Amino acid sequence: MGPSHRKAGQNIRNLALQRRVKALTAMASAALLIALPFLLQTLFQELLAQLPNSSSQAPSLLPIVYVFCLVASLGCLFNGLYWWRRANHADQGAKGEEDIAEAIADLPAAGWTIEYGLRLGKGLGDIDIVCLSPRNKTYVIDVKSHRGRVIADGQKLYRLMGSQKYAFEKDFLKQVMKQAFQVKQQKQLKFVTPIIAFSDAKVQIKDKIQGVYVVEKSRLSYLLKKLG
Repeated sequence: MGPSHRKAGQNIRNLALQRRVKALTAMASAALLIALPFLLQTLFQELLAQLPNSSSQAPSLLPIVYVFCLVASLGCLFNGLYWWRRANHADQGAKGEEDIAEAIADLPAAGWTIEYGLRLGKGLGDIDIVCLSPRNKTYVIDVKSHRGRVIADGQKLYRLMGSQKYAFEKDFLKQVMKQAFQVKQQKQLKFVTPIIAFSDAKVQIKDKIQGVYVVEKSRLSYLLKKLG
């Protein structure tokens, strides 16, 4: 595995920027739609004033025009807010990747090679972190920026918020195992170890879950060195 040319979180920071552009475009469209009927009314009035011997005012726009522009404007505004929230979520994920990268910054000095944002073929997205140890063992790290405490029942991961237990929105175990398989295929490796690393949550799991290591940020470097 060659040296990485991407920084931690770079791909998702770019995604966040794209989403903010969409959000700002939608919000600008909302403002334009609100102003549009008034601009049209003013334009009609100016055109009418330029006609010879004209002293009348331009007829008012039909109420349906105002209603249509208002509804369309609200639709654009809600769309803009949606993309802005999605951009915030992407930035949170990028911050998590950057924090994890800082936590394993000591590994290259020990002979490790670290690759960030590895692109997969066939539209399969990218991998947060791929590590190659001095003993030529490969690890795929899927970074999660969720907060709270992470527990497991032997089959699935859950998040504790206070005294309440919540299932995650996706099956992270299945997701990272699929990523490990994809890296194994793409790089033609014999085996790739999957790891889920939480940048902000406390992980209360001692053993592997379905073949996946689940670890919090502060213990990731130790775990990788231990596995070698």
